[in-house]
Amino acid sequence: MGRPHGWLFGFAVVALFIAEADAGSAGSRQVSAEGRRAISPEIAVGNDGAINVIWLDKGLTANRSAPKKRKPGEHSHRSATNLYFSRSEDRGKTWSVPSRVNPTDGEVWGFAVSKPRINVGPTGTIHVFYPANDKSPKTGLDVVSARHTRSTDGGKSFSTPTVLNRPAEKDRSELLGEGLAMTNSFGTMGVAPDGTVIAAWQDVADMADSTKGANGAVAISRDDGITFESERIALPGNAVCPCCQFTIAFGNDLTYMGYRKIYADGRDSTVARWSDAGRKFDGEGRLDLAPWDINGCPLKPTELAIDGDNVYAATYTAGEKVPALYFSRSVDGGRTFAGKRQVHPGAAYSDAPELTVDGNGAIRLVWHAKVDGPRGLFTAVSVDGGETLSSPTRIGAPPGTAAFPATDVAPDGTVYVVWQQHNEEVFIAALPAPSTVTARR
Repeated sequence: MGRPHGWLFGFAVVALFIAEADAGSAGSRQVSAEGRRAISPEIAVGNDGAINVIWLDKGLTANRSAPKKRKPGEHSHRSATNLYFSRSEDRGKTWSVPSRVNPTDGEVWGFAVSKPRINVGPTGTIHVFYPANDKSPKTGLDVVSARHTRSTDGGKSFSTPTVLNRPAEKDRSELLGEGLAMTNSFGTMGVAPDGTVIAAWQDVADMADSTKGANGAVAISRDDGITFESERIALPGNAVCPCCQFTIAFGNDLTYMGYRKIYADGRDSTVARWSDAGRKFDGEGRLDLAPWDINGCPLKPTELAIDGDNVYAATYTAGEKVPALYFSRSVDGGRTFAGKRQVHPGAAYSDAPELTVDGNGAIRLVWHAKVDGPRGLFTAVSVDGGETLSSPTRIGAPPGTAAFPATDVAPDGTVYVVWQQHNEEVFIAALPAPSTVTARR
């Protein structure tokens, strides 16, 4: 059962967001190696407080090639990158030498919109999930596989990656182009409080055409990632918007997945939930946003955070009168959502949300936005169950564009933020837990 809500009582928890000076002047530090192109970071903080970061490495900065000319809206389905890892055991003061996770050079199929994921289990095992360039043993054609690897020594070494999806038997190159026959991508992974590892990805095997949807597949491990059950289709019906990356979160013995579903009137953010460690579908709730009528994939995830029966969600939508980042919440376990609000009304553009909730129920939202210059990082907090959000505060970062943040919350309530800095570098900053007082309404 979730924490009691202040609006049900004579007293309410009201935030005194003490100007969040810590956010505005947070000391940032580079995590990736100098002289290398580092993008699309992800982060996981263990129960011991150790900070684990991964990112896509695109080689030496000096070897950067000119971008290929493409038509408006056109994008590549090909990628050959590497995945790097670094760890801090002293609250971000010092970091291990960045090391490559994938055993084969150029193995990782990764973009900012389909990036690898990292989690730490209750025993300290580090789990990494990533899409990989592969060949189907059935057809011999180029495919993208869903892979998992793990480390039991603090990231000093990683196991031989396991392919989680079944071998592709169809050639979908007419759908994907560029000689790519099948993709198991745009996925996510999470570790439940009991240590169950759940990986999910999008399967386009039965997708009709580029305007239709994919299915959602999952694979589950109950032995700390040593083995996985055979994949199964958890979101059938080809109703999954095929390029909006999944997200996952856990609460009250339920597994929640954020995705964009294709409805008759739009492609909108939806939160599905399963019981029995991701085996039994338990329903879903559509966010209370105006329908986004778009005949294509907007490449926008649905970010989640869970606190008991409270489900918090944030996403970009162009369905509303003002296209922007919006926040909403559910107080009934994700069945219904209400109270939508634009997160950053003063921004020319706002997107890429990240949500955390700490042990005291404090919600922190981080995103990138354009305000009088290039994209920068901003944060807002709520200590009243999402009823109100503080005003946006800029997070300190070096000069230039700061974008695509990723966050996780430490046991002491500190939220660590990693992001992609202007010159393709990965930086990190720490945001202390917000201060609150109790006040009479």
